[in-house]
Amino acid sequence: MTEEVTEIWQIYQTSDEVLNSTNKIFTVPANTEWQILWIWVELTTTAVVGNRQLIVQVQDNAIDLIGTLARASTVQAASLTRYYLFAPGLADMAAFRDTDYLTTPIPTTSFLEAGQVLRIIDNKAIDAAHDDMIVQIQFAGRAVI
Repeated sequence: MTEEVTEIWQIYQTSDEVLNSTNKIFTVPANTEWQILWIWVELTTTAVVGNRQLIVQVQDNAIDLIGTLARASTVQAASLTRYYLFAPGLADMAAFRDTDYLTTPIPTTSFLEAGQVLRIIDNKAIDAAHDDMIVQIQFAGRAVI
């Protein structure tokens, strides 16, 4: 079977600003490819004690983990708000700058095919149902017919 791929890429932005969740899932629509350009995360933690750590995963259309694109190099404690940027070419910061900003690189060729899932999660799940995570993603997308 031969697929027709357009060479017309467009820039898109998507987000999940629903509070009380540290498990954000973005599914690539049918007949589409994405290239992840950057991921912005704002994480506000409750007073529940424990160190949270953000990771960016890729899952296939059966929700099987097929890769981890990034893992924040440091953790976030309780009762804090922190800002994370995941993108190609960034420094892998080992500590928060200005007390609240951390950058983490992702591969420059982070392409996802239709049905695959980009998942941003606190892999410690300390207070997953009450911590607030806001995620903004910018990606390039094109049609695959």
